[in-house]
Amino acid sequence: GSGQLLPLGGDWEIELNPRVRMVLYFMGLIYSFMGVSIVADLFMSAIERVTSVQRCVQIGTSKRFRTAPVWNETVATLTLMALGSSAPEIMLSLNDIVKRTFVQGKLGASTIVGSAAFNLFVIVAVCINTIPAGESRQIKQRGVYAITAFFSIFAYVWLLFICVVSSIDEIELWEGMVTFSYFPIFVTICYLADIGVLTIENLRSKLCPKRYDEEADNAPKTWLEKFKVENFREEDLDPEEKRRREEEEKKREAARMAKEREMGMNLKSGHLTRRQRILRACCRRRQDPAQLEEDVEVPLEEEEHNTYLSDPNIPLLDDDGNPLENEYGIITFSQHSVTIRAKNEVQNIPVEIVRKNGNEGKVTCTYRLEQLSAIPGFDYEEDEGEIQFRDGVQTAEISLTILPKKRGERSDRFQVVLEEPTGGAEFNPDFDGGEECQRLTIVVENEIRGGSCFTALIDAVVNLDELRQGTSLWKAQILEVIFVGGSKEEQDQAGALDWLNHLIWLPWTLIFALFTPPPAYLGGWVCFFISLMHIAWLTIIIGDLAELFGCVANVDDNITAISFVALGTSVPDLFASMTAARQDPTADASIVNVTGSNSVNVFLGIGMPWLLASFYWYMQGTTFAVTSQGMSFSVLVFTCGACVVLTVIQLRRWKFGGELGGPVDAKAYSSFLLVILWLSYIGLSVWKFENMEAPLTQDLMVLGLCIPLVAVALMIFALIRFALKVSKEYIGEEGFWGIFIAIGIVGLRFAILFIFQWQ
Repeated sequence: GSGQLLPLGGDWEIELNPRVRMVLYFMGLIYSFMGVSIVADLFMSAIERVTSVQRCVQIGTSKRFRTAPVWNETVATLTLMALGSSAPEIMLSLNDIVKRTFVQGKLGASTIVGSAAFNLFVIVAVCINTIPAGESRQIKQRGVYAITAFFSIFAYVWLLFICVVSSIDEIELWEGMVTFSYFPIFVTICYLADIGVLTIENLRSKLCPKRYDEEADNAPKTWLEKFKVENFREEDLDPEEKRRREEEEKKREAARMAKEREMGMNLKSGHLTRRQRILRACCRRRQDPAQLEEDVEVPLEEEEHNTYLSDPNIPLLDDDGNPLENEYGIITFSQHSVTIRAKNEVQNIPVEIVRKNGNEGKVTCTYRLEQLSAIPGFDYEEDEGEIQFRDGVQTAEISLTILPKKRGERSDRFQVVLEEPTGGAEFNPDFDGGEECQRLTIVVENEIRGGSCFTALIDAVVNLDELRQGTSLWKAQILEVIFVGGSKEEQDQAGALDWLNHLIWLPWTLIFALFTPPPAYLGGWVCFFISLMHIAWLTIIIGDLAELFGCVANVDDNITAISFVALGTSVPDLFASMTAARQDPTADASIVNVTGSNSVNVFLGIGMPWLLASFYWYMQGTTFAVTSQGMSFSVLVFTCGACVVLTVIQLRRWKFGGELGGPVDAKAYSSFLLVILWLSYIGLSVWKFENMEAPLTQDLMVLGLCIPLVAVALMIFALIRFALKVSKEYIGEEGFWGIFIAIGIVGLRFAILFIFQWQ
């Protein structure tokens, strides 16, 4: 037969030897997966640019700013990031329905389930084993992980329900709508858990209020005590308690004033104003200070506060007016923002960094420049480096290079960001960025009059400097893919293997470099949509190749989907998760992303096509028909394996203090178990697709038989590891593997002989 775009050779290609066609289609699949990996990287770079946008808000009329990301991290991970990692599978599933005029195909749903199995079994196994020996990684966002883990199981149980129980081999319109609607519900619940509205403590208080109240009596800082503090009324106190509190408050005030006199500070009781307290609270709670402006009654004296920051001898104070304690110092900027008047020439602007509340020892921190509306290379020169404070030194200085502006160009902002303090130093918790970093906002005002009003209007809408930067980067990326190694100098030193590798990848890299703009345009959205279009036509080619390969190789499309196609579309995620597991201090980027992505795969990758198909057939007066027998068994096997994986992950946290890493033996056994589960899933699914008429009792018997086989495989693996440890003392590791490979070859030859004799 033929697909949407293939075969390209027409009748001539169809008349080729089936074995030749099988090799050609298989190699075409591999090459298409290479193209998907390239465009997936471009897609992810666009998503990273979109989700990295910061919103910098000026607080009232002061010179203070507060910066917060536009995208919530959890929402970005479960929407754009999940779409980026699962876009090939989702687009393949959508195309598989649409191209058949809303009739179910074999590639779409099976690819989704097969990809989920590879993600959960293989990627998690690799992430567990990639952590260096003796180290471990914990999941930080336990609430979000619990929700994604629940939905990663619930999503596939729901598939079984609507295919086998609710309406057998039919998908009604309400089922398609509910399946798709689970996606926004899932994202909303995770968002509420991330911001602290939906937490385990809140659930416990609702489900078991009496028991929780008893625990709250002994546990400090529970929600009950917070409630009492927030709803405290002074008239409810008895006279003795009120008198005791007044005396304690007078003692604290006297002690604070004594400390101020000792330090030679002439601070009045109102120095730490209500506004400063609000800003400090906003910074620590990561709220928007602009929302609290109405409550501010006491204005902040800017000059007084700038002196408070810039003078190293005036310490930073806490909420009670006491100096923050740190003998190594608290690093901050000497002012909250800097306003620069643009000129027709280059300007070098000094920025002072101070070290307050302590000056013992050598401390350092890194600095970098981060663009907001100002564009590096056009409004300022990019710079980064390290700031050092030697023992006893309290001030340091860096220089910013401000480039000249053109007539009519708009005013812009960028930020100087301090990060990674060392030597025991900390950051000012009251400053923009809080304890994690320090952000100094640089405002570049353009007062050069003249220029075209039309140009000024366009610049205010789309930022012309950003367009110029994007054009420059686009030209650079085209030249980079043309030369071997990315430059003329590297090409002159390239060898034969470098040239071969370059020529193999060149068709894909050149196509995507020419027709995919860099993420610099319009905040990354242009690159986002064009990359999505590339993934769409690539999945059309992959779908055609997979069906043609299955046809000439006499392999069912379901088997091709859960094995070759699912593996090929998930390999880029494997390498990205390996890097994240090794570099990130937590396990969220590797495990939570897997569980979240598997949920999104069902709600989007199956929910959206089935919603469209069920609506189409509802308009025709009937329902959307599906063949659920083989897929239902595959989903059942995956669900059972997923429960085992989640149990292993939880046991590893209890036993080894982290879901990833741990002792060498524990990593080896955990990884081997997960890989065996994936192979078992593939084997059982293949058996079912080859025996579609097998009754339910036989399905359950085969599934039960798999359990002792997995146990036997674990025992064999344990014996091999034990033999390897013992052999190191006698014949060495090389000798052991030599004997092991020899035995394996002999066993393989006997197995082949047995197969031929059986036939």
